[in-house]
Amino acid sequence: MTHIAILTDTLQQGECHATAFGDSASIATLSVGSRRVLVCAPETADPRATVRALRDLGVTHVWLCESVGALSPLLDVGDWLVPDDYIDGTRGQHYTYFSEKAGGYAQQTPPFDPASRDALTVGAGSVSARTFRRGVYVCVSNTRLETPAEAAFWTRAGGHVVGRFLSPCLTLARELGMEVAVLAQVVRSGGEPGSALPLATYEPALVTAFNSLASD
Repeated sequence: MTHIAILTDTLQQGECHATAFGDSASIATLSVGSRRVLVCAPETADPRATVRALRDLGVTHVWLCESVGALSPLLDVGDWLVPDDYIDGTRGQHYTYFSEKAGGYAQQTPPFDPASRDALTVGAGSVSARTFRRGVYVCVSNTRLETPAEAAFWTRAGGHVVGRFLSPCLTLARELGMEVAVLAQVVRSGGEPGSALPLATYEPALVTAFNSLASD
C-alpha cells in the first residue's frame, strides 16, 4: 500500500516521535484531497530521526515540495520543476544510518523514483503550463540561502534550481527503502532573497499526482 509523506519548507504543527536517533521533527497528519498524508519540515531535529519515524509510521514515498531559486536563465518565477537529478552541495550532516558498520550507501541511480516523477509531472501540469519534467536540483545548506557567487558557481556546475532541504533526507530515505521525488516551484532567482510558499500552494498539484500514481 502506498503511503506518502510530504517534506515541506514551511513549519508544521504535529507530533514528535522518539527514535534511536532522538526525537523526530514535528510530523502532522493532514488531508490533501481525499488522502491522508504525513507532512513535516526538517526543522533542527536529526534527519535520521525524522526519516526513521516516517518509515516506522509506514511511509513508502517521501515527496519534497519546496520553493526554490532559479539557476537556469530558462526558468522564471512561477515555473514548476520535477527534477531528474541532483547535486549535493551540503557537508557535515548525517548522510547514512550505517556510519559505524558496513553496508548502507543506497544506489542513487536513478536519483529519483520514476513513477513518482511521472505522477508529480502530471500534477504540476494540471496547474501550470510552465512545468519542466527534467532538471538538476542543487542542495545547499539549510541554514541560509546561497550567495550570488555560489549561485553562479552552481549554475556553471550544471544546476537548474537551488534548494535547501533535499539532503540528507534523500539518501536516508533510500537506505530505508522509500521512494523519493521533488516538486519544486521557482519563487526567486538564485542568489536573491525569497519566501517559501505555503503547502496549500502545492495541494491541487498533489491531488492530481496522487490520483495519477494510484492509477499506474
